[in-house]
Amino acid sequence: MIPDNLVDSIHSLKPDSIANYLRSSGWTESSLDENISLWHRPEEEFESFELLQPLTKKFRDYSQRVFELVESLTNFEKRAFEEVLDELSNFHADVVKIRVSHDDVESGSIPLDDGVRLFEKTRELFVSIAKSTFSKKKYFGGGKLSEEIANYLDTIRLGQTERGSYIVNLIAPIELIPQDQNDFDKVSVTRSVTKTLARSLTAIDSSINDFKSTNSLTAFDSAVEKGVSANLCDAILGLSGDQRSRNINISISLSQTEELSEEIKLTHRFEVDALPYLEKASEYYKDNYVIPNKTISGLVIKLTHEPNEDSGTVVIDAMVNDRQKNVTVELPIDEYWQSHRAHKRQQPVEVTGDLHVTPKTAKLLDGRNFKAFGDNDLFPDQE
Repeated sequence: MIPDNLVDSIHSLKPDSIANYLRSSGWTESSLDENISLWHRPEEEFESFELLQPLTKKFRDYSQRVFELVESLTNFEKRAFEEVLDELSNFHADVVKIRVSHDDVESGSIPLDDGVRLFEKTRELFVSIAKSTFSKKKYFGGGKLSEEIANYLDTIRLGQTERGSYIVNLIAPIELIPQDQNDFDKVSVTRSVTKTLARSLTAIDSSINDFKSTNSLTAFDSAVEKGVSANLCDAILGLSGDQRSRNINISISLSQTEELSEEIKLTHRFEVDALPYLEKASEYYKDNYVIPNKTISGLVIKLTHEPNEDSGTVVIDAMVNDRQKNVTVELPIDEYWQSHRAHKRQQPVEVTGDLHVTPKTAKLLDGRNFKAFGDNDLFPDQE
């Protein structure tokens, strides 16, 4: 008898999904008639293994026969029944499992607000990756989704949640692409997005390690071409909960419907201690970050000083992370007048501080080690 909790799942299995799974797993088919197929193993040591598959749901005992087939397949593969059933059900789909772990979700439940947030951030994760599949950017603003991305998102289904901390299943069906002899390299949109997801998660993890070694925000630059964006970082941060207290595991299961032309990492883990680095990456991609102890140099292009004030503000045209920025810095009055003279003479100045960059401004805080260059030492090395 089929357990009550499996009746719907068993009955929903399609004959072609079962057949494709068996064929891809090395089983050989011998058709008995148009309604039944007999499958067996080609290996001599397994010649006694046989599976009887009904090819139409018109049989009154279709569900029972499929249940028995899955049981036999489970025994042969030595795997859990539910695991085999999931793969049969999702044979034509890439599946992404997002697992969050912490003491407060070990029972398989999650606080309501965090549960809502988890599903919202899961959608944001897929939106960001879909966008990055078609266009690589540090940050995607709002606006209407393209028709191609909207159509892809419409195909994604939420699978049943699982115990084991708290697990969300995302099922992305692979659309079948007709191929002729001159067109073997087409890749479905689903598989393209799945590959971007895998590449981007690998890239941001690698960039975090590079940042730890160099303490330079430019360590995050190379990840953008792999599909990483501020939106992706924010989505992962959101998956960890409002308090950012949960570890995150993202695992990918690829459909065998479509061949994979390259190796990609399918399991990814972000511990809680990696989350501050994701936040740094996100702010950097949004052009909102701080570079401590940064030395800038360049020509003074603007000066401001109020009467009777013992300081003044100068704006320096400087290079910051390979981009030209107008950097504002407040200087003591003596250094301000040195800047004034340098400005008149079109000679560069140099100053060190904590550089705060936003999309529209750049400001050097706690300016120190000021130097105005004379005629004999023009154009110092830029950092």
